[in-house]
This record gives sequence, structure tokens and C-alpha cells, in this order.
Amino acid sequence: MSKANCSYFKFFSTGENARIFQRTTKKELNITAAVISLLSITLMVMGSLCITMALSKGVEFLLKPASCFFMISGIMVLISLEVFRRSVRRLIESDQSVPLEYEYSWSVACAVAAGAVLIFGGGCFLLLALPALPKKPWQCCARSTATSSA
Repeated sequence: MSKANCSYFKFFSTGENARIFQRTTKKELNITAAVISLLSITLMVMGSLCITMALSKGVEFLLKPASCFFMISGIMVLISLEVFRRSVRRLIESDQSVPLEYEYSWSVACAVAAGAVLIFGGGCFLLLALPALPKKPWQCCARSTATSSA
């Protein structure tokens, strides 16, 4: 029967023959990801305030800034995830003596989905903010050419 290697889990091993390694992340990348996330949350709040004002007070011109806030916020969420991914890769590659395999958890997929929903929602609000098209657009074009030639 082979003996299991539990040297990574110090609690389950006696500590003899344990191979301890230390890895630290880059502090700058963590701070950058946190700042981008906070800015993204701020933009989400500003977009929500614009939507609330547009729905409650009937101020429809706030739909355009709200859509921009949501789209920029979604892009910032995706940028924050990329910074996080690079931080993890740099952490893994910092010590070549102990090869590690890793995979991202379901929370990363949820964050990607949140960024995509923000971008999609911002696009939908932008479409809502556009002026209505006339029922017969060719008449509008024909009318503008008739008035300019007269």
C-alpha cells in the first residue's frame, strides 16, 4: 500500500519531510484590481441612479448616460478579471521548483457573466434612448429632399 503525500497540508502531516514553499502575489496587481472594481461599482451606482430618475421623474435623457455607465462598468469588470488572471499566472510562475496545476472557480464565470450582462443591459438602454424612427422612413427622406430643392 502506498503512502499518501500530505505534505502540502501541514495539519494532516507530522511535518517531517514536508516541503514548504512560499508564494506571494504582486501587491500592485491586487491594488489595481481593487481600484478597478471600486470604480466599476461606482459606475453601476451612478447608472442605477440615472435609471431611477428616468423611471420615477420621467427624465428620459438620463437613459443615455445610464447606458454608458453600465457599458463602461461591464468593461471594467472584465478588465478587473483580466488583472486578476494575470496576478494568478504571475503567482504560479514565480516559483518554478514546485509545478502547480490550477483552474478558476465558478465565481470567475459568474463575474464574466455579470460583465456581459452589464454590457448587454447598457446596449439595451442605449437602444431605448434613441429617438423613435418614423413609420415610413422613405417619406422622411423624400420630404427633406423636396424641401431642400424647392
